[in-house]
Amino acid sequence: MKRMRRRVAFVTNPLDSGFRSSISIIILELAKRLKSEFDITVYTSKGGAKIDPPGLMVRRLSAGPDSFMRRFTGKLRPLYSLKKPFFSSFLYYPSYSMQLALDLRRTRPDIVHINNFSQFAPVVKALNPGIRLVLHTHNEWLSQLDRKTMEERLARTDLVVCCSDYITSRTREAFPAHGGKVRTLHNGVDYARFSQVRPKDGGQRLICVGRISPEKGLHVIMEAFNIIAPRHPGLELHLIGQERITPREFLVDLSGEETVRSLAAFYPGSYQRRISGMLAPGLSERVFFIGHVSHSEMMAKYSEAHIFINASYYESFGMPVAEAMACGLPVIATRVGGVPEIVQDGVSGLLVQPGDPIGLGKAIELLVRDRGLRASISAAGRERVKALFNWDRIAGTMAGYYRELAGE
Repeated sequence: MKRMRRRVAFVTNPLDSGFRSSISIIILELAKRLKSEFDITVYTSKGGAKIDPPGLMVRRLSAGPDSFMRRFTGKLRPLYSLKKPFFSSFLYYPSYSMQLALDLRRTRPDIVHINNFSQFAPVVKALNPGIRLVLHTHNEWLSQLDRKTMEERLARTDLVVCCSDYITSRTREAFPAHGGKVRTLHNGVDYARFSQVRPKDGGQRLICVGRISPEKGLHVIMEAFNIIAPRHPGLELHLIGQERITPREFLVDLSGEETVRSLAAFYPGSYQRRISGMLAPGLSERVFFIGHVSHSEMMAKYSEAHIFINASYYESFGMPVAEAMACGLPVIATRVGGVPEIVQDGVSGLLVQPGDPIGLGKAIELLVRDRGLRASISAAGRERVKALFNWDRIAGTMAGYYRELAGE
């Protein structure tokens, strides 16, 4: 008997109008692999690129009313508490959520897949009681924010997927009554594309990919570079990403980790300016701030590098780490969040403690000097990503979750 095609609606971040955010990349990678079995619609906000991804229906909602309302509702921010912040309230993009719920009544999908915005769940479910609702969380907000509020929102969902076992375990511990519907869906990598990269042999060009923001630990990389660069005259550091600082209330103030909370010292002000000023005299010409590079252009940057570094204080998963491994770059990363699920220390990469420039420097020098270790880590990294984190595998897992929701 032929299986009935189910209709799935993905909901992107309303702040992203051009499929540019990491969440949008995740949605599109899943959608293009699921469209052979499901009819896919992607909801995003108006503005930005108008080119629709092939084979997908795109419906654009206006975030304009919310931007206008923020002139007034934003003034209420001081009235909110740490555990009940403004960004998690119903006043954060209320028009967008209502437009979404009403449009879903017209399009009548079987499954709605919301990312991060848990406040959308009650609105969508109230106007669409028959749909199956998936909440996809890419951070720890469910376990960090007001327990009663999050419990009420989880009660409206049929499935919660988390981007790492780390986030899944935190969520299950916080909400044991809902533990059975909390599952892991790792982020993935387009292995077929990234595995085409053949990095240059050597250990002189270090690359770091990600937003320039305090939790990425770039100040630790600068300290490590100050220590080891004088001993390695050809060593260069290339930082790819734009300064886009995560608001304190999104991460630093919510964290229970003292190392993460210590990052408050970098607020307010320009983090890039702060870390640029940390470089020892004579080293600034060996450190390059590349700025934003599109996801489609990253292969070229990976191919020019020798060693990949991630010094984050927090990573819910660590997509650039997995991408670099797929490219065959030997990886050094911090032992935080979901990163140890990607990197096997000493096998497919090296793990160091966050906030430790001496340990990071030693790991860099080890790879710079040991060609054999670079080669073995490179090969093991490629194989691990191919086996566990390629998008084909991840999409297959998601398809299984959808079938389970549909009772198949």
